[in-house]
Amino acid sequence: MIAWLLIFATVARAIPIPNGQLGRAEIECGEDSIEIVFLTEDVFQGRVFVVGHSNETECSSRDIGRKTTSIVIPKNKCGVVTTRSASPPGLLVSTKVMISFHDEFITKVDRGYEISCFYMEAEKTVTYPVSVSMASLQPVTENAEMPRCRYEVVDPFSKKPVSVVSVGNKLLHRWVCDSGSPDLWCMTVHSCFVEDGSGTEIVILNDRGCAIDRYLLDNLEYGPGLLQAQKEAHAFKFADRIVVNFQCSIKLDIRDGECPVPKCPDLTHQKPRLINKRSHSEPISSDDNNDIQVRAQSIDVLEHDLSAITSHLTEDCVSYYALLSISMLCILMSSMFTAAVFRLVLTRRKL
Repeated sequence: MIAWLLIFATVARAIPIPNGQLGRAEIECGEDSIEIVFLTEDVFQGRVFVVGHSNETECSSRDIGRKTTSIVIPKNKCGVVTTRSASPPGLLVSTKVMISFHDEFITKVDRGYEISCFYMEAEKTVTYPVSVSMASLQPVTENAEMPRCRYEVVDPFSKKPVSVVSVGNKLLHRWVCDSGSPDLWCMTVHSCFVEDGSGTEIVILNDRGCAIDRYLLDNLEYGPGLLQAQKEAHAFKFADRIVVNFQCSIKLDIRDGECPVPKCPDLTHQKPRLINKRSHSEPISSDDNNDIQVRAQSIDVLEHDLSAITSHLTEDCVSYYALLSISMLCILMSSMFTAAVFRLVLTRRKL
């Protein structure tokens, strides 16, 4: 049998960092496992793991302290996918790996690889005691910029970000990830909450990407672009607070066929419900490490009838004080007239 190898890598543009990868990853497609070796510019202090299995011992590696690191992935574990091919005949074994230069977090300079080893059936008969060893071809690497994601709340008509709105105004929540190769990625928006500027937080989208209360934010619509999601909603605010801040997590996965969309219950007939406050010790994202935290611009939300009430109060106060001033003027003038008459009477009596 012959092993073929195809790699699709995703790389962020270089930014100042004390370490980085040298050259291309070296891959060995073994009979029972796949080994990937990376060379680094400086002593490696991060980790390498299979995407979606970072917390499993057999699926991650912290081979640190040298200018090289590696990971050996069992073919029957860690979510490795094996597919039989009829033309050409053989087996296609695929997995997804991340090399992270931080020991805990995913950063923009990390690299993701989708690795496919093709074990091709040779067109000859092999009999004992002849043995056939696995051979690896030179890996082919495709580089792509890591998507840069943002969250913004805009006017649904002008599509411009809003900063001051009134309760009940229609808004458009929009999540966008920009990438030079959008067809290589899938995105899922999840774990959203709203905060009042003083620490009070309410969850409005759960860790599966489903809405909790449609009166605040309904289930999202993915599109119109490949890495886009959006949903219209009405402006709301906390009692006795003006500032409203929205924050979400965006999960990025390497595309493998069609991008999955969260399957959420229909909230059309849901009644208004009381939502519990989010605890600060409660995680805001799933246990997957491929999450990006995005925060929309801060928004001031005013009560829609506040200006009208203020206007009426101002007019009433002006009218009251105007009448009061006229009354005071009349009293003052009558007092002055009485004093003048009194002085005139006294003068005549003295004469």
